[in-house]
Parts: sequence; C-alpha cells; structure tokens
Amino acid sequence: MHAQQTWTISHQKKTVLKNVSEDPDNNVVTISKALLNTTGCFVITFKAYDTAFTRTVMAYDTVRNGLKNWDDVKKSISIPNAELKSVMAGKNKINLYYSEIPKDPEKAAVIRVRLIHICTIILK
Repeated sequence: MHAQQTWTISHQKKTVLKNVSEDPDNNVVTISKALLNTTGCFVITFKAYDTAFTRTVMAYDTVRNGLKNWDDVKKSISIPNAELKSVMAGKNKINLYYSEIPKDPEKAAVIRVRLIHICTIILK
C-alpha cells in the first residue's frame, strides 16, 4: 500500500478522533445508545484520496464477521445514526476497517489486500 493514511472522525458534528492513523488500542469511540436514536451522522474524513485506488470501508463484529461494506469511498463517508444503529443491532462493539485496491485490474490482481483498522465503536 502507498503512504500512511490519516483520518479524522466526528460524530454529531463533534470531532472525536483527529488526524489519527492505525492504532487499534487507542482509536476507540464510545457512543451512547440514546445518541444513536437522534438525527445525525458518524463521519470519517480521510486526509488524502488517490483516484488510482478504490477505497472500501467495512464494519465487523468482534469475531470478525462482516456486518456492512461501504464501497467507493472518496475523501469522506457519512454514516447516518439510523444506519449505524442498524449495523450495531444486538452488538455493543464493532470495528471499522478500510482497504484500498488499485482500479487497474492487472495491478489489483497481484496485490495483497490488508484491512486497516480505522476505529472501534463501543455502544454504552
């Protein structure tokens, strides 16, 4: 993969993680159940976007079962609270990851895809 990516996460228009990179131990966001019932969004803004790559953001539960994918994410992704609530249905903790693969099929065929941890969301 190319240069190390950084991102900022905000929820309800408040920044909760700023200019962070992969760090599963420290990139943790706690959200109250009541807040998920309100109108608003969980937003991930990546510092850079390379048009030669396709970025996918993925949600997994704690035993690495896939819950949802958001394909072709450019500079940022906005996940409405209602959608996040449905992804987290019956779960108190999920992990968000992203991967990037080249748009060129020949290059994509020879790379090894690695999931990069964005953050862990804990529901309280």
